[in-house]
Amino acid sequence: MARERKKPEPDNELRWLTTYGDVVTLLLAFFVMLYAISQVDQQKFELFVTGLADPFDNPAASEGFFEQGNGIVGAAFGTQQIGEDALEGIALLDGLPELNEQTDVSDTSLPPGGGDPDVLENDHELAEAAVAVLEALSEAGLGDAATFEITQRGLTIAIATDDVLFSSGSAEFGERGAEIISAIAPILQGFNNDVLVEGHTDTVPLNADGYDNWNLSADRALAVLRLLVDNHGIAPQRMAASGYGEYRPKADNATDNGKATNRRVELVIVLDRGENNG
Repeated sequence: MARERKKPEPDNELRWLTTYGDVVTLLLAFFVMLYAISQVDQQKFELFVTGLADPFDNPAASEGFFEQGNGIVGAAFGTQQIGEDALEGIALLDGLPELNEQTDVSDTSLPPGGGDPDVLENDHELAEAAVAVLEALSEAGLGDAATFEITQRGLTIAIATDDVLFSSGSAEFGERGAEIISAIAPILQGFNNDVLVEGHTDTVPLNADGYDNWNLSADRALAVLRLLVDNHGIAPQRMAASGYGEYRPKADNATDNGKATNRRVELVIVLDRGENNG
């Protein structure tokens, strides 16, 4: 006897609501994601992008993220800048959520002060060092004290001098000066690269019984060096200080902002690119 066929179920006219609900849920998730990635730190994103240049063997790949970039695709090295307006100095991460929500600086290749120091050998490791310095300054409430730049030489940490690092026209540390160096010092202890301390001034003449801008820039660089060596235990054989006076400006001395940018001390973490990175 033939089995009786099961009668087909009547169409459910509300079946479309299941698909509609799925689409609405996906759209909600999409816009939540867009909101999340919009709440980021531009500086850290640019550093992140800079750090990718070395592993992918294309240091100019991230040039589009930086202002005043001069890299050429495929060139051996490029200069990447990062700052608050493209960081006026170095390039860091910015299209991602807050770095401190994703990356624990203690998990980078930089060991704490008591560990065996490593040698930074590529742009990625320099970017990690820059993030670590930025995190340390931010935790000390000094997040706006420094700008950064990664070049062929290495990582440059530029700190404004007048009324920030030093009292105006003086080589005596200002109120925040020693705090800024103290925040940076533990990061410098985490690796074994050489560190150059370079002083710079603007073009405003400073001539007090023969004491000029060249003297001032050299004395400021030496003051930072001595603080790092004497108070923070940085090995003196890693250190060197020099003063360039007004002769290596970063900005136009015709404006007050340009002069303020040129009055700076730079800590240069000299890059040891190693056999595979040079």
